[in-house]
Amino acid sequence: MNTVARGFVLLAIFGLSAAYLPATERMYCFQNVMKNVAEGGGVVHVNGLTVEVKPIPDPDVPGFMTCQATIRNSDGKTIFNNTDWGMEIDPITGRDVNGDGIPDAVLVSFSGGAHCCSTYHIVSLGENPGLIAEFGDRATASFEDLNGNGKTEILIRDGGFDEGFGLSHPFSPFPLLIVQLDGAKFHDVGSRFWRVYEKEIQRNYAKLKDENLRQFLKSNPTEIHDSQDYLDTEFRILAIVLDYLYAGRPQEAHKMLGKLWPPEYQNGTWEEMARGYCSGLRATLKVEINTICKKD
Repeated sequence: MNTVARGFVLLAIFGLSAAYLPATERMYCFQNVMKNVAEGGGVVHVNGLTVEVKPIPDPDVPGFMTCQATIRNSDGKTIFNNTDWGMEIDPITGRDVNGDGIPDAVLVSFSGGAHCCSTYHIVSLGENPGLIAEFGDRATASFEDLNGNGKTEILIRDGGFDEGFGLSHPFSPFPLLIVQLDGAKFHDVGSRFWRVYEKEIQRNYAKLKDENLRQFLKSNPTEIHDSQDYLDTEFRILAIVLDYLYAGRPQEAHKMLGKLWPPEYQNGTWEEMARGYCSGLRATLKVEINTICKKD
């Protein structure tokens, strides 16, 4: 067993301390529906507080198990408590997430079911511990220091377009929203990280086939299509345009839609994009309104 794997086992089984968890050392509890049990778990100690996820008897369904996340202070007082189908201690736990210089915990609850749903709970682990912010989405989020400057960016796949544009879930775009948490307020910082979006755009553009694109440009996207090539082409075009939009480049997004989308259906598609962009995850997080979302 290598060092990383051994560290995970020790942390998960014996509850050893860790100020920060590498991405390879996930601590989570999940329900094993085949056995009617919950498995996994782990403990982290930060600033004298105990962050734990573990299986417990389901209080609502006798004979079944569920998962619980708790944060307790040194006196055993519960600071935070939540139960769900699955619970995880995100690896960012022990780092400062909201820019106040105080370590935080991020606990992730998963509701179970197809394609849904994760809720992220950000909890301060300072002298006055408690819940700072939380958000839920149909997709996952990650906490990263993209600039290497000690500030945490939160990368969230916006699930607001899931099954939008007449597409099924496997072909739905999940555009990337990049935010920072300042105190208890989220700020959209996507425009600072063009390189992240550019890489995605280049990857999707490279997978567009000329013949498929020519056929798509002659089609009616509002009709039902069964061809995998057609659906893949539509997905990649939407992903490209939305990446420009979420990167804070609406003019370039509109221009790209004009290049890659059947002309007679561009206005309706752009309106659907703008509605989803303004009323989806951005609205949930209450980030600042930009020019696209401002009403006349």
